[in-house]
Amino acid sequence: MSLTLEGVIAKVNEIFATYDSSSSVVSLVGEDWKAGKVYEAWIMTLLLDRLENIEGFAATLVGGTKVHLKSSPGPINGSYPHFKLVRRGGPQLDVWTDVEFATLSYSISGKSGKPGQAHRHELDIVVVHDGVSGYPGHQDIVLGVECKNTGFQKQMARAALGVRRELSLLSSNQPTPFTSWPAGVVPADPPSVLLVYSTDSNVDGYNEAGSIFGVKFLYEPMP
Repeated sequence: MSLTLEGVIAKVNEIFATYDSSSSVVSLVGEDWKAGKVYEAWIMTLLLDRLENIEGFAATLVGGTKVHLKSSPGPINGSYPHFKLVRRGGPQLDVWTDVEFATLSYSISGKSGKPGQAHRHELDIVVVHDGVSGYPGHQDIVLGVECKNTGFQKQMARAALGVRRELSLLSSNQPTPFTSWPAGVVPADPPSVLLVYSTDSNVDGYNEAGSIFGVKFLYEPMP
C-alpha cells in the first residue's frame, strides 16, 4: 500500500536526516509541499542512495540559512541547503534542487551577464562541479534530472529532448564522472547525463529514442 503524502514527506525527511552530521532536526521538505515537489525530493533520496552505494560517493548535507530545499526555479543560491558528494580520487560534486542553467545556445551567442528567459532552462535536480554558483553553464552540469508526478505525455519527451540539445551536442560516446550509474559514457559533448523520472510506467516507452541522445526515461512510483 502506498503512503499518504504526509507519510512520504516524513519518510523523505527521515532519509535526509541521515546525511546531517550535526544531528539536528532536518525538515528539508515542507509539510505544505504539493505532491509534485515531494516527488522531486523522493527522487533525490534515490539519487543520493545510488550514487553512494553504486558509485562510492559519500554524501553530506550542507545547510543554509533557509530551512527547506530550494523549490522554485532560479540560480544556485547558497542560502538553501544542498548536498555535497565526495569520492576518493574522484571529483567533488554539489547537488541542488530547482536550478536554471545557462544554455548551450547562450554560450554560442557570445553574450555575457545574466542569461535571458530564452537562454535559461530549469532542471528539478542538478549535480554540478563543486563550487559552481549562479546560473551554471551547460558545461557545468554533470547530471540533470526531471521529475514528473503525472501521466507521461509525448510533449514531455519532446521537452526532455529539447533540454538535452541545450545541454550538449550529439557526439560519439564520451566518459562521464561516473563508472556505471547512471551512465559511464554518453553520446554527448559536454558529457552530461539526463534522467527523466515519472510515476507513469508509460515513460519507459521513450527509451528507444532517448538512448540515441543520452536521455534515460525511468519509471519510479511514489513510495
